[in-house]
Amino acid sequence: MSRYELIHSEWDGESTLRLVDHEAQATAEIIPAVGLHLFRFDVRNHAYIAKPASVAELRVKSSRYGVPILFPPGRVKQAAFTFEGREYRLPANREPDHSHGELRERPWKVVASGADAAGGAYVSAEFNIAEHPDVLAYFPHAACFRFTYRLKDGTLSLSGEIANESGSTMPLSLGFHPYFAYADGEASRVKVLIPAAAEWPLSADGYAAGEPAPSPLTAALQQGELVTALPSYPGGSQMLSIEPGPQTCEIQYEARGTKLVFNMGDKFPIHVLFTAPWTSAVSLEPYTSIMNVFNESFAPEISGALGLAAGETFTFEWSIQIQTLE
Repeated sequence: MSRYELIHSEWDGESTLRLVDHEAQATAEIIPAVGLHLFRFDVRNHAYIAKPASVAELRVKSSRYGVPILFPPGRVKQAAFTFEGREYRLPANREPDHSHGELRERPWKVVASGADAAGGAYVSAEFNIAEHPDVLAYFPHAACFRFTYRLKDGTLSLSGEIANESGSTMPLSLGFHPYFAYADGEASRVKVLIPAAAEWPLSADGYAAGEPAPSPLTAALQQGELVTALPSYPGGSQMLSIEPGPQTCEIQYEARGTKLVFNMGDKFPIHVLFTAPWTSAVSLEPYTSIMNVFNESFAPEISGALGLAAGETFTFEWSIQIQTLE
């Protein structure tokens, strides 16, 4: 048997792609028709990603399970912002605001998939805004998103590029919302480590209320904090600035004797920590910028506000790997 395998499968009648690393006893599963959602990552019979009960639930709650792709991440106040003199009005999908974009629920087009010794098991897909007139109507940039999930040597990675194929600079704010699962009753033995440099003060409605600064939470996260000691929802979403450069987070599972190592790369200076009340999971969310960034007046150096010029491409890569906890 080959080490790597790509399996075409189904979940509630919807096509999925299952990436398998037999030697590592690891399986990842993706559903392209619902936001290219990674909804399963199992290693040695342990689930590390929170999965909804059905495809129907994922469709209506696509930001609450798996690994949603967020463009833009977080909420946009009043579902509108101005960038380089142009006003953008987004769908108010969380009245009166816009929340987490639509790429997390739209169908993506698979452009390549396979499994071999050199490349592991992989699936590549794209979402081209030019092919979606309703999205192009409120985001007038022919941007093409091309993402690849790959399982190789026990490591699950996501690499991607966003190509601005339009004739003008586009606002860029990208994030991910992975729900890292733990079993019922396991939370008191699960610890989160994040290289948090500073915490953003938040207003009552969750928006940035001032510049970030070191806090007791950032000090605790640098050393490792139990999930049960994290602030609970509501108010359980903390926005953090991460130390510069490539950064790694960990989730340590004492009962399993494992740790999940989350290598975020160097393109996500903002991190949102979120404890979910509807499932047994904690979210470590890498963002390129703070939420609502184009409505805020903070310097781009700290807010992460980005513009992608016409003809330019933004690239990124992050990965997760399960290791033995020593």
